[in-house]
Amino acid sequence: MTGLAPHSITRLVEPLLARGLLQESAPVTVGRGKPSTRLSLIGSAAFSVGVSVMTDAISLVLLDLAGATAAARSERLIDPDITPACAQIRTMVDAAITDAGWDRTALVGIGVGVTGYFIGDGARLNPPRLLDPWALIPLDTILADALGQKIWVDNDGNVAAVGEAMLGHGRAVRDFAYLYFSAGFGGGVMCKGHPLRGHHGNAGEFASILPVGWSQPNLEALRIAFIDEGVPYPDLHAMLAAFDPDHVAVDHWLDACIPSLDLVVSSISATLDPAMIVLGGRLPSSLAQRIVERISITNPERRGFHRPVPRIVASTLDGDAAAIGAAALPLRAAFFGAPEADGTIGDEAN
Repeated sequence: MTGLAPHSITRLVEPLLARGLLQESAPVTVGRGKPSTRLSLIGSAAFSVGVSVMTDAISLVLLDLAGATAAARSERLIDPDITPACAQIRTMVDAAITDAGWDRTALVGIGVGVTGYFIGDGARLNPPRLLDPWALIPLDTILADALGQKIWVDNDGNVAAVGEAMLGHGRAVRDFAYLYFSAGFGGGVMCKGHPLRGHHGNAGEFASILPVGWSQPNLEALRIAFIDEGVPYPDLHAMLAAFDPDHVAVDHWLDACIPSLDLVVSSISATLDPAMIVLGGRLPSSLAQRIVERISITNPERRGFHRPVPRIVASTLDGDAAAIGAAALPLRAAFFGAPEADGTIGDEAN
């Protein structure tokens, strides 16, 4: 795959073996010649923390160098003010590392995904009203000071797309759009395996495609649909914990949202031409599958042919997509030669 000669590969691999980043296993015989030695990453050599800050909750995962996740947990956001919220995050991080029994010296950094869009001034985001204390402030430096670690910050749609690229459909497809469903609706775009962020960092703000007055296909609208049907969930955390995909409220939400989603996926197909459109975020897999079955891309026939269109699929990630993707940011920057390393994803604070 690399086109390098065997002796060149050996020179590259030997220092990685010596540093404890790679390990060898039994040789594999393929065709003639000396059997090839199988190499694999040593997960315990390094790990990162991923945090997702939502309007109602905080999720967290640990992600090791080999892509294994541990200590996944989610808590209600006790207080949205930045100081107590940072204290809650730090407590969650410390407890997760302790419970996992991982070596703290192997921690590369902490990635943080926050709902909202960038205003074009560093790591300053404009989140929904429920996260007012997080609005328009330099989150990278504030979080770095509060958590005592290197910090990578990006919005939830972008980091979820990165997580899907590393650990989900992105292992087979390098070009895809990711639709992120949560209290709001957004997403991210992966191009040739790297995030396509746009000039201001806001590529993937798919909700802006919809004209004023069209239904926004977000999970807060679904919670309100449940309230209208006599099921008063206090927040998304509660609704998702007891989610019933066959409830009549879900049918009403789908009827309202499918035209909006048809417009969004048709626009993505026409402008980006990705191989795939992934449905994810906090979207339950059962609901994602119902959307896949109903959604359609505008694609009229010409001379007996239709334009090739992307496949629409549910995310394969098991767990909080934004937390997993946020955890991927430090590892990609440190080890995998990704654009995050030069600051094009988020803002690193030392």
